[in-house]
Amino acid sequence: MKRTEYSFVPGGLLAAFVLAAAIQSPALAQTDTKTLSGKTGTGKVMTRDELRACMKQQESLAQRKTELETRQNKIAAERIEIQKETDAIKAEQEGLSSRKGAVDALNARMTAFSDKVKDLQQRRDTFEASGRGGPTAERERRKLDKEAADIKKEEAELNAEREKIQAGGNDAVDKLNARVEAQQQVAQGWNDRSKKLGADQQAYEDDRINWIDSCGNRRYREDDEKAIKAGK
Repeated sequence: MKRTEYSFVPGGLLAAFVLAAAIQSPALAQTDTKTLSGKTGTGKVMTRDELRACMKQQESLAQRKTELETRQNKIAAERIEIQKETDAIKAEQEGLSSRKGAVDALNARMTAFSDKVKDLQQRRDTFEASGRGGPTAERERRKLDKEAADIKKEEAELNAEREKIQAGGNDAVDKLNARVEAQQQVAQGWNDRSKKLGADQQAYEDDRINWIDSCGNRRYREDDEKAIKAGK
């Protein structure tokens, strides 16, 4: 059975940016010192259009963060189910391996039985070719006949055991192979989604950092913020 491998989901979602505004005392509050990140701003105060664009980007980042968290949780739950199926397949494979051990043991007994049959046949042929008669020959004939009867009984026992071992064996192997194939496809799909999630998380982090540089730490006027929220 091919070994099923899958990579782990990148640990933890990216750190969320802070949406709360910095708290200022009434005496020190200024209409152009707030920033979207809540930190002390530097540089030129944003225009209303710049602020509007930055607020839209902030909203988009928040939506992407929520969507990434949802995908992260789904990926983690899927991984648990994949591991459960992998463990179940491994247990079934071990069961079939134990069946193989029984088959090997039976084959060894069948080989020994075949040698016993050949030996009896050679002794019987030698006896018949000798043409001997009398009480001694008759006793030897009865001995050979008893061995033949014992061999026939042993043959029936071996055939019954072989049928018992083989019953459903091929079908079980076919079903396990199909199950392994399906599991490999599921695991591959999970790997692909996990890698895509990691790439999207990195893209989100890059955009978040860029937003902080271009928007989050830029100062803006509270009146402009109120106007934007009012639809102006």
